[in-house]
Amino acid sequence: MNLWLSGPIGAALDEAVESGAYPSRQVAVTHALETVFIRKEAKTVT
Repeated sequence: MNLWLSGPIGAALDEAVESGAYPSRQVAVTHALETVFIRKEAKTVT
C-alpha cells in the first residue's frame, strides 16, 4: 500500500526513525495505524 503523507508527518516519521524509535518508516506508520484503528489507545492527535 502506498500512502501520501503531509510534509509535517513525513518529517516526524523521519525524526522518529533517525532517533532510533523505529527501525523504518514502515514500522512507524504501522505502529501509528495500529494504535488508532486496532488498539484505539490514542484519543487525540498532537
